[in-house]
Amino acid sequence: MNPGKLYLGFILSATNLLVCLVVLVLSVFSLPADVKAKAIQTVTTKPVRTGEIVFGRILGFSIVGTVLLVIMGGIGWGFVVRSVSHRHQVSGADLLENLLEDGRVTGSEGRTSLDRGHRHRVELDGDGNGATDTTQGHRHAIRRISGAGETARYEVGPVVGMLEARRPLRGTLRFLDREGRPSDKGISVGAEWSYRQYIEGGSLAAAIWTFDGIAASEFPQGLPLEMIVRVFRTYKGDIEKGIAGSVRVRNPSSGLQSDPIYFTAKEFTIDSLLIPRTLVATSADGGTRNVDLFGDIVSDGRVEVVLQCLEPAQYYGVAQADFYLRSGNGSFVLNYAKSCLGIWFAMLLVAAIGVMFSTFLAGPVALLAALSVIMVGQFRGFIEGLFDAQLTGNSFEVPGGGPIESLYRIVTQASIVVELEQTSFVTAMKTVDTFLLAPMRLAAYLFPSLSDLGTSDFVASGFDIPLNLIGQHAFETLGYLVAFFIAGAFSLKAREVAS
Repeated sequence: MNPGKLYLGFILSATNLLVCLVVLVLSVFSLPADVKAKAIQTVTTKPVRTGEIVFGRILGFSIVGTVLLVIMGGIGWGFVVRSVSHRHQVSGADLLENLLEDGRVTGSEGRTSLDRGHRHRVELDGDGNGATDTTQGHRHAIRRISGAGETARYEVGPVVGMLEARRPLRGTLRFLDREGRPSDKGISVGAEWSYRQYIEGGSLAAAIWTFDGIAASEFPQGLPLEMIVRVFRTYKGDIEKGIAGSVRVRNPSSGLQSDPIYFTAKEFTIDSLLIPRTLVATSADGGTRNVDLFGDIVSDGRVEVVLQCLEPAQYYGVAQADFYLRSGNGSFVLNYAKSCLGIWFAMLLVAAIGVMFSTFLAGPVALLAALSVIMVGQFRGFIEGLFDAQLTGNSFEVPGGGPIESLYRIVTQASIVVELEQTSFVTAMKTVDTFLLAPMRLAAYLFPSLSDLGTSDFVASGFDIPLNLIGQHAFETLGYLVAFFIAGAFSLKAREVAS
């Protein structure tokens, strides 16, 4: 469990909900209430125009929402930072020295004090410097201040690895089956969610990522590989011991590859592995030699990373996004601000939708209409994925089919993850569903998806929000704002003519 992820997800989601809800209520009830109270006249005269009324309402409610967002965002930031900040204590009595046969101390290991409901394992070198293991998504650096043995005093650093903004360089994923032959996907272990595919341990099965754009100037110390590996056990084994695996780097052109770098899978956390500049490679005759990472392994900026599970009857589960190279670090404060910017985009759309419906509907009806538009927009991604699944025939991501197929599965009580037999009836049914989903997909883009504008998952998971994504959301928001403004202005103009 990563408490930072929980805190950030809750704070950003609550801020988004409360800000948008307040702005929505204000925007749908304001104009109808003013018309009813005759604070403004239905028939407007110069110099006031209907467009100015609509624009002024949207601008005013947006300013109110912006002030509320700044206040709540600042409070949320302080809450998160204060909640995750902590320090442990380590003393010489908590550590056990590692001794050689001649009595020399090579290091020490032990545990930290209990703080915020958890401890860390500690590994120090002979000089008393080192770090803790990763627990609850973070670690601490440790250095010796003074003393030796049981009287030694140590300083434990602040939290590292929790409030971050990683900039990943991602690659493309392909698989090898248990015989070492290329495969479109890994092994299914029975999980309904097919996001991750599995490779069999103790065989030639492998997951291979190909990374492009690798340059020695960007990675002077080597390749900082970060990975998330899931484990599927066919038998319990030693539950205290992880499942062993290996990583190799390979030249995609010549096939030259390094010797395996061994590791133990750490589930539910991001594991880091630095691939050094100098590697060892074994030749066909059994001899070994040193190879340079960028001179011998990287070819035209491309390199392959090969993952294998070493224990028979155990499985590694991975997805394409689970392995990446950490190309840099962004500012977490700026990343948090960019996530709040996504909330601001959603708030602008909510204000525009509310004002648009309030120009020709009463307050309660306008609220219901605005909520309906927002709810339909939340299913835009699902409708798009369902239509793409109908065209490609790949129903792993969005199973179940279109409306006719769904009705057929309900009547026959067939599971959505079970493929239907390819009969003429099923083919005709899927064809009809495709024609039914086509206008639904087009209509879905008439409604904005507020969830697509949210970027809280980036911040909670510790990844930097790309600027091109912010730009895409900004242009999408601007397009919808213009459309809602024009619709609201014409609706108010028609109401003026009707009166």
